[in-house]
Amino acid sequence: MEGNLPGKGRWLITSGAFISMSFLGMSRTFLGTALPAIRSSLDLSLVQAGTFPACLQFGFAAAVFVGGFLSDVFKKKAMLMLGCLFIGMNLLVFGFSPWFWVNLIAMAVIGIGGGLIEASSDPLLIQLFPGRESMVMNLHHFFFAFGSLLGPVIVGALLARAIPWEWGYIGFGLFVMVIFFFFIFQKSPEPTGTRKFDRRSVQGILSQRSFWILFLITFCSMGVQNGIVFWMVTFLEETRGFSIAVASASLSTFFICMALGRLLTGYLITKVRDVTYLLSSFLFFLVSLYLCITMTGKWAILFLGICGFAQSGVFPVLLALAGKLFPEKPGTAMGFVATGAGLGAMSVPWLLALVSQLTSLQTGFYFLEIFVVSCLVLMGSHLRHFKAATRRFT
Repeated sequence: MEGNLPGKGRWLITSGAFISMSFLGMSRTFLGTALPAIRSSLDLSLVQAGTFPACLQFGFAAAVFVGGFLSDVFKKKAMLMLGCLFIGMNLLVFGFSPWFWVNLIAMAVIGIGGGLIEASSDPLLIQLFPGRESMVMNLHHFFFAFGSLLGPVIVGALLARAIPWEWGYIGFGLFVMVIFFFFIFQKSPEPTGTRKFDRRSVQGILSQRSFWILFLITFCSMGVQNGIVFWMVTFLEETRGFSIAVASASLSTFFICMALGRLLTGYLITKVRDVTYLLSSFLFFLVSLYLCITMTGKWAILFLGICGFAQSGVFPVLLALAGKLFPEKPGTAMGFVATGAGLGAMSVPWLLALVSQLTSLQTGFYFLEIFVVSCLVLMGSHLRHFKAATRRFT
């Protein structure tokens, strides 16, 4: 069986996947928290600054799309380590380079590294823990949330002390490289599976209506989440008048609640159906995001934290649902669905920046609610099929 590895081997490869996922989270919130300082030092408009997260997510989407089916062909551990190498090297480039276009390329390659980590680690853990897909995905993405909440703390502390944002990127890059070299010299087995690319299986997945519904839900939900990640600090600083320290701490609150929510969801998802959880989460998120945008003063922080709790388990459960719907090629299916996350995270925050530049940042955040409503509509339109397809796993 693919899940039957020796205890030490399973622990090593699982811990490597968890740590790598934390790097993926930190790369997002480092950028989101540092974006006001980056705009100032490079003299960028909102739309120009929005190109950085767009490049990050474009690289992620491209890599996770290709990496999904590559993970069903090549060794997942090798892809995981390659992703860490790409992230570490290009964090250093981004920290040292004063040139806008070089930084755009570096940010895209950081995204590619993240895509390789996502595409390889998700199906790897599905294989290591068969029958516990939703639980292990929530635990895995808890480390994404943990890494994400560290980003605002670190960058916010640096900026509050007038330390250049570049230093944060250099330190982050060096740390990733140290972990990369540590894991590259650790030998651990990997679950064996098929090492053959099956074009008909890929076509079969892409021909399914349920796949495209899942893809669009992931596009919208992750687009909104990353809109918060990349622009909430700017919103709180420029619209609510918060200091950089308070604004960055507020974003950390979002990820603290997301991390706690993922731990809770890992248990809760064993008691309720995936589709019931997703519908409840989208409705909860719709209301809490509206209140976060509308409320003034420190109330916005409270509802931002509730947004993190509401959004916490959405992406892991969507990935697990993809693995359940297409168990014959879980890496390919999860990679394709994660591509929707990358494309949404590339497009929606950039559209938010465009709407904000044409109107205001507050209007730009109201614009996000359209995508949350879309998630509810899409989920409801295919509810019966999702319930039938996942019934055999309960």
